[in-house]
Amino acid sequence: MKKLLCIILVVLLAAGALAGCSKKEEDSSSSTDSSAIGPTPEPQASGPYQVGLVQYADYAPYDEARAAFLSRLEEWGYGDSRLQVDYQNAGGDPAKLEEICKGFADGKKDVVVAISAPAAKAAVKACEGTDTKVVFMGTDDPHNDLGISDPVNPDGNVTGVADLITARPAVELALQAKGTIQKVGLLYDPGCPFGESYVEALKAYCSELELELIEKQVSGKDQVEAAMKELCGQAEAVFSPMDSTVAAAGQEAAKAAREAGRPWYTASEDLVGMGAVASINIDYTDAGNKTADMTVQLIAGKDVRELAVYSYPQGRVSVNQETMDALALRFPEEVLETANYIRVQKQEQE
Repeated sequence: MKKLLCIILVVLLAAGALAGCSKKEEDSSSSTDSSAIGPTPEPQASGPYQVGLVQYADYAPYDEARAAFLSRLEEWGYGDSRLQVDYQNAGGDPAKLEEICKGFADGKKDVVVAISAPAAKAAVKACEGTDTKVVFMGTDDPHNDLGISDPVNPDGNVTGVADLITARPAVELALQAKGTIQKVGLLYDPGCPFGESYVEALKAYCSELELELIEKQVSGKDQVEAAMKELCGQAEAVFSPMDSTVAAAGQEAAKAAREAGRPWYTASEDLVGMGAVASINIDYTDAGNKTADMTVQLIAGKDVRELAVYSYPQGRVSVNQETMDALALRFPEEVLETANYIRVQKQEQE
């Protein structure tokens, strides 16, 4: 009996040790470290690795992603002696964007990193048939926009981090707060390419729920406040996609919505900071980090096919407590428990 007990004890201790090792390996594999990237490559004989970084236009979420991307490269120890980043911004000019991407391809960059859907489309087109790899960030639909048929094992030379279409969950969030909504407002600039998928998704979901959709289109920031006031007189809640034109007058629009007693739901967290009540979005710092990790893995020798397109399973909810209180609006506790609480920017209050 004593021998049997000893044997059982030894087996249990061994099992515990193996479980501990298994847990450590699991934790290690889930963290972002050099083992996840692979061997750190030495500089090429011809000089540092060359990365072209292109952004369609200045816009707070994408600026955040770019800053995170560059910071992450530094974390991996890629200084100018080992990797050089050529950053160019098209300033919202499609012709300039095409020129930048063609220059990167002709200059035989090792990798082109494209931030936003317009930049990704231009980069993929310019680098087609070349050895230059493309890593995108900020594309809602990689299949239709970039021709990626298999996001798990991408063909060709393109992979990246997909954005998130948040129209449906945004409407669901609004319904949770208010119960019933019959008329939905949509404020956006049709000339801004960032929110095309969101607009189409919102229209489809409103049609599915038999909600009346009232659109107000703007073409410049000087039109945003008036359009918001008009919408608030017709709709019970207003929605906006990622839109740099609307964001340029976000504080004025948020003030107009709050004074009219109408909640404004957006697709980017920066507008919540300006006074919109809530947003369902992704963490663009995280997206920038993931884009940098993919870039480093490609430089380290991984094939594009080994790097699946990353898609966020769900968005994070950001709320503005001051606006919620002003509108006497309340979201479910399970939403508020995990939400990001964003304060109104000081200049909006002045």
